[in-house]
Amino acid sequence: MNADSYAALYGPVRPVPTPRRGQTGIAILAGVVWAVVLVLLAWPATMVFVSVLFGAAGGRPVGGLLLWSMLVALGALGGPVALTFVPPARRLSVPARFLLAGGVTLPLAFGIVVWLATRGG
Repeated sequence: MNADSYAALYGPVRPVPTPRRGQTGIAILAGVVWAVVLVLLAWPATMVFVSVLFGAAGGRPVGGLLLWSMLVALGALGGPVALTFVPPARRLSVPARFLLAGGVTLPLAFGIVVWLATRGG
């Protein structure tokens, strides 16, 4: 598209802002934190899936277990995700917001795993 046609349709050209330098370390750290969170939550998610699968195969109702598991997951992950949308966090760069959410989620995931491991049931 030629520049005059673009300007007539969309207005003047606005340059794309350049990404901030020095964000690579924060992005890598956020990725590591989220990888640890996912590894921690993989075991409980697998146990819920296997329990639901075997319960359904045995003809037992599994709706309560699914509902309870979804409520725990939404509570544990919904708070940190909502935290990234508050105005002070919106001023952070995207990698810093991922790190903030992961830093809040990591203790919650660790707490869920410890709670499930020490229930004794």
